[in-house]
Amino acid sequence: MTETDSIRAALAAHPFPPNPWVQVTDEGIIIKAGYTDTLHRMLRWVPKVRWIPERRHWHVPLAGAELIRSVLPEISRLAEATYEEPPAAADPPQPPATTPVPVDAALSERDLFRNSARFLFGTDWQRDTARALGRDEAALACWLAGDGTLEDDPGILLDEMLGLMHRRAAAIVAAAGRLSQAIEERKADGR
Repeated sequence: MTETDSIRAALAAHPFPPNPWVQVTDEGIIIKAGYTDTLHRMLRWVPKVRWIPERRHWHVPLAGAELIRSVLPEISRLAEATYEEPPAAADPPQPPATTPVPVDAALSERDLFRNSARFLFGTDWQRDTARALGRDEAALACWLAGDGTLEDDPGILLDEMLGLMHRRAAAIVAAAGRLSQAIEERKADGR
């Protein structure tokens, strides 16, 4: 049995968890994420890894399967920061939208949380959200990727997110009031 065959057998026995950003094929592993220096540094240890710009994905030889498995939550975080919506199985990734996704009652708890966090923190939302909520970033990333559970019910996490959004909104309103007052004072002083 060749090394590639043994890697395929190992992947068949212990496949990657479902992930919209990572697809295992017979020829290698496709990472559907835009190019970032962080991802490039992470993957540089795998021989013959390639960025394919026309398809906007990375191709990793099967020999890199265990490295990819070990950094899968971080790859998901980087891929989500690069693209707004997970790609469909056969569709190429699309660039992120410039406006937040509207709230839809049919969205899952993960989608509601993810959309709210993106609205608050932008492209590097996972790390900042985990810190703001006092959560473990890796556990949060695994839950968002569908590969883990939280120590609390997802409803509690959504309540925490709602509280964080209200606090942020109040802070923005207060800062806007201070700015408005300063502008009025400058106008009154003739500046």
